[in-house]
Amino acid sequence: MIGFILCSVSLAALVQNQNEFLPLLATPVALGVGLALMAASLLAGYFKKAPTVIWHDGFATSGLLVWYAYWMQEFNYDAPMFFFFPLYFALLTSIVTLTLINKSEYFDLESIRHLRHLEKNSYFNIGTIVVFVLISLLITRHYMLYPIAMTFFIIRHTMTACLEIIDS
Repeated sequence: MIGFILCSVSLAALVQNQNEFLPLLATPVALGVGLALMAASLLAGYFKKAPTVIWHDGFATSGLLVWYAYWMQEFNYDAPMFFFFPLYFALLTSIVTLTLINKSEYFDLESIRHLRHLEKNSYFNIGTIVVFVLISLLITRHYMLYPIAMTFFIIRHTMTACLEIIDS
């Protein structure tokens, strides 16, 4: 999810420097583009037209755009969450990519068995997590809901990516 990491860091840098490009990201056009890209990513994943890593990256990146465009209307432009949440997403995704996904070929059999069990667990169903992310985008009153939903999405992406590498 390199695109998601780069977009998260870029958004945090733009917000921190109060770049003149930020008002463009908070327009209804940006919201529409984000929603269209999110829908396209979901459809590509559902119909197996794109690899899992690609549609997960597209969904997460477009979700970040939708989050900023939609939530910017509800909060002040200098709200700390618009700086810290993208940094959190970039840091979490980087850490799991470097420590788990890139090392998944070295997992022992017991770890692989537990990972497969977690994948089959209904709590970690990708469809449920995607719906949770979409609902969390709509609920602006609970500002921690979107980061929690994205954390679950990143964890689920990590499990899926690890198992794809192990199975190949």
